[in-house]
Amino acid sequence: MMKEIVVKNISIGDELLIGQVINTNAAWLGEQLSSAGFRLDSTLTIGDSEKAILDAFNACMDADLVLVTGGLGPTADDITKPTVCKFFDTELEFCQEAYDNVVSLFKRRGFQMSERNRGQAMLPKACQYVPNTYGTAPCMWLEKQGVVFVFMPGVPFEMKGIFNDELLPRIKERFHSVPYEKRVIMTTGIGESFLADKIKDWEDALPDFLSLAYLPQYGMVRLRLSGRHEDAELLHQTLDAEVEKLTRLISEYIFSMQDQPIERTVFDLLINKGMTFASAESCTGGNIAHVFTLIPGSSEVFKGTAVTYATPMKTKVLGVPAEDIEKYGVVSQQVVEGMAKGVRDLMESDFGVATTGVAGPSGGTEENPVGTVWIGVASPHGVVSQRFNFGKDRENVINRATIAAYEMLRQQIIINQAP
Repeated sequence: MMKEIVVKNISIGDELLIGQVINTNAAWLGEQLSSAGFRLDSTLTIGDSEKAILDAFNACMDADLVLVTGGLGPTADDITKPTVCKFFDTELEFCQEAYDNVVSLFKRRGFQMSERNRGQAMLPKACQYVPNTYGTAPCMWLEKQGVVFVFMPGVPFEMKGIFNDELLPRIKERFHSVPYEKRVIMTTGIGESFLADKIKDWEDALPDFLSLAYLPQYGMVRLRLSGRHEDAELLHQTLDAEVEKLTRLISEYIFSMQDQPIERTVFDLLINKGMTFASAESCTGGNIAHVFTLIPGSSEVFKGTAVTYATPMKTKVLGVPAEDIEKYGVVSQQVVEGMAKGVRDLMESDFGVATTGVAGPSGGTEENPVGTVWIGVASPHGVVSQRFNFGKDRENVINRATIAAYEMLRQQIIINQAP
């Protein structure tokens, strides 16, 4: 088996270190490299200083390929090119091809070329210029002691375009890749540690070329089973076999075999069954509707929402009996079931989903502490409800309640057949 190459990433920019800009480039590169049969060994985020950049370059000399993003703009704080010259013992020189690219870009956009932007065409003499048709910042390919350094702009859409169009084909031609494949299993209704205990024996018996990752998120755990092997067909068949074993162990917790949020799974079910739903939201404040309407085509199955945040609105809009609210309290089984039935009737939908609870950080009682949420789902065959406690963090409560509501809805869609 040929040696797998070592790929490292350096992300340059003070804005990344102070949190002004989130470094999405590194995550995207890791995903693209994996799909292409390469593994991103590590990523290093550094500021715009010569010392930090030189130290990072030296720290990556044990790699085969170093992908560098950022610091290539026309302003004074973009010092990557002069530092590259120092590291590679070269000097800047005018590159006509890079200049023509900048001129062409400005002409297409109807802007006047400036002397500052002309400086974008000054490149290290030792570099191989890689065209950037997405912006003015140059892309450069250099080598030192057998290590390939590739420098890309930090602007995400520019970096992605150059990488896909120009760099990935060159990387594939230069370096040996190892076939990579993954499966994603989406679960909810069980915590990460309990899930790990349940599948421990299966996980321990996995072939050494497969690995399992637990990726928890609000109210759910994404399982990623992945592997690399020179024999792509063996890898594919082994993944299929192991996923089948895993599915038998935790079938009751799996809501999708695709890497997608639970609301997308609910959308697919509703489309397939030709059914609709509506939501009545109190403590979730419209979040159930919000995440669903991010899905293109959601209007085909989503009738609407009633955010009855104020208590009287639960009666005026949804028809929840005032005596139920008075007797049982607004955070109760009786009220949430009334909300679910009320919105189903109001919106003339097949299903009604409702939430009422205490999102916090204040407002809790001994009977209903902060984090208490009742969720109800009304269907053609009646209404079901369940009480949860999602902790004390307000955002966490809202997001976990949203996921739990969709899981309850998913189960009811499966149980109920289209009319």
